[in-house]
Amino acid sequence: MNPNRIDLNLLRVFDAILETRSVTIAASTLGLTQSAVSNQLARLRDAFDDPLFVRTSEGMMPTPRALAISDPIRKSLVTIRFCFEEQLGFDPATSDRTFKIFMSDVGQLVFLPRLAERIARIAPRVNIRTVQVPPSRMRDLALESGEVDLAAGYFEDFEGSFRQQMLFEEHYVGMVRRGHPTIRDSLSPETFLSTPQLVYQPTGGGHGLQDSAVDHAFAVADVPRRVAVRAAHSMGVASIVSNTDLLVIVPSRLAEACRELAEVNILALPIEIPKFQVKQHWHERFHHDPGNCWLRRLVADLFQDGRTNVPTPE
Repeated sequence: MNPNRIDLNLLRVFDAILETRSVTIAASTLGLTQSAVSNQLARLRDAFDDPLFVRTSEGMMPTPRALAISDPIRKSLVTIRFCFEEQLGFDPATSDRTFKIFMSDVGQLVFLPRLAERIARIAPRVNIRTVQVPPSRMRDLALESGEVDLAAGYFEDFEGSFRQQMLFEEHYVGMVRRGHPTIRDSLSPETFLSTPQLVYQPTGGGHGLQDSAVDHAFAVADVPRRVAVRAAHSMGVASIVSNTDLLVIVPSRLAEACRELAEVNILALPIEIPKFQVKQHWHERFHHDPGNCWLRRLVADLFQDGRTNVPTPE
C-alpha cells in the first residue's frame, strides 16, 4: 500500500461506513451521493488490497483488516478535527460535524426534541447521533477515545479523568390511566400497596435506588409486591399503562412525555424515593475541544437551572 494514495476524505468514508454499516446511510451522513461513496470505498479496497466491508444480512460488516485499522483511523480523524477547530475555532453555522451522545431511551424523549429544534435553527449542518449506553467500561473508553462526545442523563459513576456538570434534579412519580377504577386524583399508601405494577428497569442507568425504596415500603408493610410486567425500555410504557390498570413509577419527565402520548394521570407518591441528578459527562481530553465546548454550553443552556414544564399531579 502506498500511503500517498490515501487522502482524508477516504478515511472519513471508511469511518462512516464502519459506524453505519451502510453505504447509503454513510453517504447521507457525509453529504455525498451513494455513487461517490461507492467509488471511494473501491479506492480504499484497492489501496488496502482487502474488501474491508462485506455485504451481509446485517449490513456492511467489516473484515478483520478493517477492524484492525478502525481504531487508529478513528483516533486520527478526531486528532485532525481537534487540530483544525483549535486553530480556526468551531463555527456552528457552517460546521457539518456529527456529535455522538450517549443517551438512554428516556434521555432521548427528554433531551432530543428541544436539542434538535435548537440545532436546526443555529447549526443547520450539524448532526446529532444518539448512542445506546453500553456497559460502563465500554462507555468510558468510547468517551476517552472521542468515539462518543458526550453522555447526558442519569449514569452510574464514571472512572478516570472525566468531568461532569449537573443539569437538573429529578424525582419519581406514579402514573396510571385516566379512568382508573380505584385511583383518581391521589394515591394513598393502601392503594399504592394493593395495585399491580408495571416496573420500568432501564439498562445502563442507575435506577436501583428507586427499586430499593419501593421494595422497602412493601417489606415494612409486610405486603407482597405484585409486579405484572417488567420493561427495559420506555417505548410502550405509555401504551401499557393507558390500556391496563397497572401503576408504574417513573421519573417525572418521562411521565410528562407519556402524558403527551396517551391519556394518563401523574400522581405524587405516598412513599419517599431519593431524588437523583441528571448530568452531562465528558472526558478531560476534550474539555477544551471547541466543538465539544459548544455542545456542552448548548445542552446547559437548554436544560440547566430548573425546568420550564413541570408535570403536576392531576
